[in-house]
Amino acid sequence: MAKRCLLAGSPVILGLMLWLGLSGVILAAEITVTADRDPVPVSESFNLTFNTGESPDDEPDFTPLNRDFRVLSQSQNSQISLVNGKLSRTFEWTVSVVAKQAGKLTVPPIAFGADRSRPLTVTVTDRPAPGQPRSSGDDDALLIEVDASPRNPYVQAQAIYTVRVLYRTNLGRAHLSPLEIPDALIQQLGDKRNYSTERNGNTYSATEIRYAIFPQKSGALLIPPLTLDAEVQAGGRSGFNPFFGRPMKTVSLLSEAIELQVRPAPAAFSSRHWLPAENVTLEETFSPDAGRVETGQPLTRTLTLKAQGTTVGVLPELGLAGLPAEIRRYPDQPALDEQRQGTGLVSTRQEKTALIPDKPGHYTLPAIEVPWWNIRTEKMEVARLPEREIEVTAGAVAPVPPVPTATPATAKEAEITASVSAHVGGAKSGMAESPLWFWLSLSCAGGWLITAGLWWQTARRSRKQIAKNPPESRKPSVKQPMRELKEACAANDPDRARKALLEWAEQSWPDCGTSLEGIAGRAEGELKNAVQALSRALYGHPRTEWKGAALWDAIVTTDLGKGRAENRGVAPIASLHPPAQAKS
Repeated sequence: MAKRCLLAGSPVILGLMLWLGLSGVILAAEITVTADRDPVPVSESFNLTFNTGESPDDEPDFTPLNRDFRVLSQSQNSQISLVNGKLSRTFEWTVSVVAKQAGKLTVPPIAFGADRSRPLTVTVTDRPAPGQPRSSGDDDALLIEVDASPRNPYVQAQAIYTVRVLYRTNLGRAHLSPLEIPDALIQQLGDKRNYSTERNGNTYSATEIRYAIFPQKSGALLIPPLTLDAEVQAGGRSGFNPFFGRPMKTVSLLSEAIELQVRPAPAAFSSRHWLPAENVTLEETFSPDAGRVETGQPLTRTLTLKAQGTTVGVLPELGLAGLPAEIRRYPDQPALDEQRQGTGLVSTRQEKTALIPDKPGHYTLPAIEVPWWNIRTEKMEVARLPEREIEVTAGAVAPVPPVPTATPATAKEAEITASVSAHVGGAKSGMAESPLWFWLSLSCAGGWLITAGLWWQTARRSRKQIAKNPPESRKPSVKQPMRELKEACAANDPDRARKALLEWAEQSWPDCGTSLEGIAGRAEGELKNAVQALSRALYGHPRTEWKGAALWDAIVTTDLGKGRAENRGVAPIASLHPPAQAKS
């Protein structure tokens, strides 16, 4: 008997052992490593960050780094966050290193007990930090360096501008002039970085600031010099008095001016919406996450467009053109976000739309494509979502209760029915004999006749109105959207103007979709430029001041807009363009 039980339990034991073995593989911590800069000069320190969302098997062993790097310091940090009711924890190790040689160096996998990090390749240059350093004299105790990469970016594409202040003396108050470039958008990337580096055999402390620059037109773009004002100790290392200390003096340094040659959008890019980036991804989610939905039940579709190396202002509207007519759509305001990372800007555009099907059946949501230009490979690529099939079923219908029969089924029921009938008959005879019941019944009958007469008169009037103006002859009026658009343009309110413009276009140009991009693609000339200017004012970062006169003038001067304005009695905005006074 004991042997039989052991054999019967063997599959369970073996299955449990197999599950435990597989769990050890599945639950292994995924450890990633990133460098805060790439490339990096051979004489400068930089940070390697090891990150994981799960507790690793053991403490890390950074000994393999000593082959190609000199480890200066290391630190550990952990964070706990609560997102949407879900508790998550992040473990992070930061190691400051200096490369021993130039070239393509590999950060080897680091052991965290049984877990391993992924390898990483870092480019180490054999030259000093780019940019001509400017010194303050006094044995080059204070230097300022600047550099930009690439020197020939595309229009609206990202270029990284780096400023380094190097010092090997005590600094007092230091002030760096702000970076201002006409015809360019500027974003500072993260906080200042502090590290150590070498120049001409001397060791310096370095403070580095990085900016992302986005040129807005092609051609030569000059990055003007920056001014550094700082207090340094006078006399270098000589003249030190241990009682009074060395006196301080204020010095001013001017950085090098850098000129960028900005290239226009290449002819190989065939899409009408120019989107230069380092990487672009397009994702979609559904709530509820199912391919089947009932009629009248809302299905929320979320589209997320993420691009590295570009601003949120150039991300196109995704829209929902081409949806079946049986599905109603209710789009929400897009959520825009920009994250300033050490390597550049990461922009995200998220659009949520509630889809409500009216009829059962099988429907196809069309594919969505976003063409973009890869500034690294110099090629056009397309971020694409394939077609999505959804099945719509009829909603549940409540069962209708059966109608009871008038014939009693049993002798007992017949007896009860007879008793009730006799009681009702007695009540009726009593009502007939009482004058009060007679007048009450007569009043109720008169009220019912008056109600029926009023209902018949209302129905007759409605039939006459429908006969005079049949439904197919009535068209939605654009008078209200035109009035709203006029007032929004006069008030220079871009959000209100966008809403009114979409309502106007939905009635006037139903083939252009429900987005500013669709209207711009349908429009021409001044109207196209005005709509694109409204889009930049709404979604550019930072948001710029918008003037509505150009948009209103373009609307009323188009054939369709002019006819609508004149026929509907909507006058142009005279206050935005007052007529010039004639000279006497």
